[in-house]
Amino acid sequence: MRRAKQAVVASAVGLAMLATPLVLPNLGGSAGSAEVGGDVAIDPVAIGQAIADAAKTADNRSGFVEGAMEKAFFESGQQYNVMVMNLSQGYNSNQLQGVQYFDTVDYDGITFGVWIFEEGTFINEGDGGYDNWAFRGWFERTGDDDKTVNFHRP
Repeated sequence: MRRAKQAVVASAVGLAMLATPLVLPNLGGSAGSAEVGGDVAIDPVAIGQAIADAAKTADNRSGFVEGAMEKAFFESGQQYNVMVMNLSQGYNSNQLQGVQYFDTVDYDGITFGVWIFEEGTFINEGDGGYDNWAFRGWFERTGDDDKTVNFHRP
């Protein structure tokens, strides 16, 4: 018997923010074919809906985590770094800079954080694997266990 999955997106930016897309300047740099000229619009409603859709359509937790990461990356115009992390695991996100979006989403009773940001360091102090975290962007992994990720701008 298939267990029902619950998906709840709780906005950290408030209703006013959700009603208005956030327009961000293109900070230069090159991202190859993913480069967007002018401003990159981050639409929190579209991102939240895409992540909620990932939760509804995933057959398992790792599928949700990877799907949420991909949807957040593409909804942000492929111009920012993305991190999805199981918030019940230990982590350190204090060094992330230029955070454009953060929200939480529950998948099957587990709360995940979703960050879209420009650069910085994220440290996973818990278990790895797609069950607990996924990230995409421009980065180098360091440390003995590769759980420290140093992100930079494209």
